[in-house]
Amino acid sequence: MADAASHPLPFVIDACGSFPPETVQVQYSPASRPTTPEIEAAIAVEWERQLELARGTDRVLFDGKLLRYVSHRVCPLGGGETFELTVGPTCYRDFVGTNLFNRHRAEEFGRQRFANPVGTTATLVSADGLICYGRRSPRVSYHAGHVHTFGGALETADQAADGSIDAFASVRRELKEELELGAGDLEGLSCVGLIRDREIHQPEMLFEARLRMTAEELGRRWQSAEARDEHDEIVSLADRPEAIVPFIRSCGLIAPVAIGALFIHGRLAWGEDWFHAAARDFSAS
Repeated sequence: MADAASHPLPFVIDACGSFPPETVQVQYSPASRPTTPEIEAAIAVEWERQLELARGTDRVLFDGKLLRYVSHRVCPLGGGETFELTVGPTCYRDFVGTNLFNRHRAEEFGRQRFANPVGTTATLVSADGLICYGRRSPRVSYHAGHVHTFGGALETADQAADGSIDAFASVRRELKEELELGAGDLEGLSCVGLIRDREIHQPEMLFEARLRMTAEELGRRWQSAEARDEHDEIVSLADRPEAIVPFIRSCGLIAPVAIGALFIHGRLAWGEDWFHAAARDFSAS
């Protein structure tokens, strides 16, 4: 399967496929993130700067415990494939001080020394055939005002007592918090791959699900969600091959992760020819 590297897209594809829950395994490694005194000093300075900027605003900064990317592999299994991901400990403070606000120093520091928390976000397709995303509000730390997939990141809370980590539980938790969606509202939730944002170098585990409701009903459900203020609006586009690139061009600010999710969705739904043609169309805009 060809990678996106031959096209100037704002993401890198590390894995792409349709992986139901039984084919996804997330393993934990307790090893700490490799680092240097210079990196730790840069993180400390940036964290204090961001805390100061956030004071007196609605922006939320909390040093939560997260899980970082260590390695992954896709392995053949019968007539399909399994997706195996290894993660280790990190935190939001380190994410702010590396990926978010020192991303320009990736080559200097070494990307493997960044926090690299694994995002878990979903593309939702409504019962009336619309792809649904959110536009992020000013209270979020990054990509405020951008169209973005729904979700968050793998957290230490996603690790069970036996050490196992359920990435599907992670994305379901985020969809519950942000949209008030329960398991019964989702059909066919699957992992569809792993991408890296070229801008902030963060790995993102992408999921997709069909909704048992229309886009309008989703909008009403969102109004009652606990974390509804993470987004200012629900945005949607037709789930058709000709709709993807025009939407990216016309929707205003859009995060690289959302662009990547749309391209992965199209690649799986409409094939390699569509993917490469859409990439050429996107790069010409």
